[in-house]
Amino acid sequence: MKCLQKYNWVKLPRNALPTGKGLMGAWMRLASRAAFRKGVASYCGYENAVEPGMWAGGIVGLKSILGVRSRAKALEALDKLAQLGYLTYELDKETKKLTYQITEWVVQCSGKECSDGAVYTTDGYGFLCLPRNITERLVERHYKFEEADA
Repeated sequence: MKCLQKYNWVKLPRNALPTGKGLMGAWMRLASRAAFRKGVASYCGYENAVEPGMWAGGIVGLKSILGVRSRAKALEALDKLAQLGYLTYELDKETKKLTYQITEWVVQCSGKECSDGAVYTTDGYGFLCLPRNITERLVERHYKFEEADA
């Protein structure tokens, strides 16, 4: 019998992200909007340098990505994900600029377009690679799984 655990990553189409609540749902929405390549991305008229797996913008953009109306709920989701090691983030209190970096990120590409090509940060294009063991941290902490976590 073939081993079904051959691959460490699972490819999830960005245009078919699971709906529902849960930390993994928030992580997937954030990861789907992170930059695919190093470059410059523009958000709300501002240009920001980004690395693979990174997003830069403001709280309004974050609320839109997460589908929440409250600044507090958006920051609460970031705090939980950061505590579990899924991402790191910084919020500049003066400029209100928010950046987050997905900690488990895989980039497998080669050629010129990967070093200085376009940056995409859309949730409807390409694939999101999820580590197979991504939910183990939640299991270890006896987290109650919600719809998108499963």
